[in-house]
Amino acid sequence: MASPAAAQVTRGATASDTLTLSLADVHRLVIRQNPTLLATRQETAIAGGELRQARVYQFNPNLSLQAVGGSFGGSGSPYELALTQDVEWAGQRGLRIGAARTGLTRASAVVQNAGRLTLAEASAGFYRALAAERRLSVAQDALALTERLLAAVRTQLAEGEISTLEANLAEIEAGRARGRVLTAQRVATSDELELKQFIGLTPDTPVRLAADAGGTAGAAGVVLTPQPMPRPVAAALPAAPDPAVLDPDSLVALALARRPDLAASTAAVREAETLTRLARREALPNLRLGAAVERAGGDGSPEIGPAIGFSLPLFNRNQGLVDQRRALTEQARLDRRATELGIRADVAQAARAYRTASEEAAVFETSVLRPARTNIELLETAYRAGKIDLPTLLLLRNQLLDAELGYWDAWLAQREALVQLEAATGALTPPAASLQPRNAGTVDGPAPADSSFRTSP
Repeated sequence: MASPAAAQVTRGATASDTLTLSLADVHRLVIRQNPTLLATRQETAIAGGELRQARVYQFNPNLSLQAVGGSFGGSGSPYELALTQDVEWAGQRGLRIGAARTGLTRASAVVQNAGRLTLAEASAGFYRALAAERRLSVAQDALALTERLLAAVRTQLAEGEISTLEANLAEIEAGRARGRVLTAQRVATSDELELKQFIGLTPDTPVRLAADAGGTAGAAGVVLTPQPMPRPVAAALPAAPDPAVLDPDSLVALALARRPDLAASTAAVREAETLTRLARREALPNLRLGAAVERAGGDGSPEIGPAIGFSLPLFNRNQGLVDQRRALTEQARLDRRATELGIRADVAQAARAYRTASEEAAVFETSVLRPARTNIELLETAYRAGKIDLPTLLLLRNQLLDAELGYWDAWLAQREALVQLEAATGALTPPAASLQPRNAGTVDGPAPADSSFRTSP
């Protein structure tokens, strides 16, 4: 994960607080506020409670008093008083604690895996919202240019320089441009609301997505203007790795070493094996040790002596429980094997998808976008000089618009493929310390206070 940058709240001209979020800020907010992840984080507290209970000796002392005739108060009444304690002598308590400790390890890995998947989804949502913003900027700039051209066309029509047919083409193109803006606004609003919901923000919270990792806006994605085109906002983001240097075997080894779902399945195998041994040990009878006090009738004095006993395992020897635990152990081993195979497939698929998406983005940037941005500077000049007619101008301008929008689609596909690759290799796995449940208490310790987000006037 990228080093977190503190999110800042700035007050704009409208006196409304705008939360500026970088990708690292989104990650931190998701870990702190995503309700689904918060619910999953309680798994460690649950497992911690099980471990605490396993450390408690499960058999309480047993005190019994018996009296003949139902009289306890008479001086000569016979009675028998016994204090006994069941004692596990075959290491059952140690196995029980070991299984609970392994269960806590498994629960922690499960929570980390949920954090990995949540961060991957948050990253993809951030990139979708950012790309939607840039596509909206593209559509707005195209509309501004089209409306400026429409004003000039109306003047030319009034002076008789162009035909009504050509003027109608400009009117139609202006309507299409307004429709593209409305569509882009709808998509951008939907993606932003989805991101807000995912990170635990209310829909009315104003946010601004930062293009770089430090929380400040990058270069604007302004397009389709007669001025020289700036570099796309992707240049302000951390550079994506070169797919040519990614070794598949190294990626698989990296994933197997740090994927928390594999760690969880490994811990599940150990836990099942321990519980199987515990089921066998619990079939052995416990010793019952203690002391007994007995007084016979008459004036006899009480007599004190030791008490010892144990159950006879004639019928219940945990036969069914042992069979069940053996089957659960085999099931856990098979699940771990399936998880390992799934990880290898995930890495291979993600690496291929990232390689293809990177090639597509490179083609759009070098072979499509750059020539299109060069040509856009010449179109209006050529039209005003009478070198091209209005239909040709509109056709070429639409091709350039498609090139710009296609670039952002390719950029988003590359970023989503990169997120998929990072999730597959375990690079998005958050540290276990950041996923401690808030109410863990003495089991896991209280969650640290987070003062990264500050409100500035």
